[in-house]
Amino acid sequence: MNVPLVGVVDDDEALCLSLVDLMRSIGYRAEPFDRAETLLNYPDRFSFDCIIADVHMPGMGGLNLVRELQAQNIAAPVILITALPHKQLDDEALSIGAFCLLRKPFETSALLECLDRSLRK
Repeated sequence: MNVPLVGVVDDDEALCLSLVDLMRSIGYRAEPFDRAETLLNYPDRFSFDCIIADVHMPGMGGLNLVRELQAQNIAAPVILITALPHKQLDDEALSIGAFCLLRKPFETSALLECLDRSLRK
């Protein structure tokens, strides 16, 4: 069986690495990225099974990352995470094709449930 590969994009290094550790603890492969641009230049970017990305980062944020992944025909579902409370973010995230939008601080179980659904689709 193929072990899922999850990309984690967050400029908060501690959160990024804790999410990578979480992915690895449940048996997935995971790669950390501190910027969306770094993920987009990653040689194996087409092999991600799911991408978890922060909405608000220096440079390209998560919403534009979703758009750019689509432009590059990278089909991995994207789970967006944000500390921003704005309701319009939910609508925008769904309209551009993000798989889930979770608000920080989120429950680990909520992230894992969203991740599980994204990998089954």
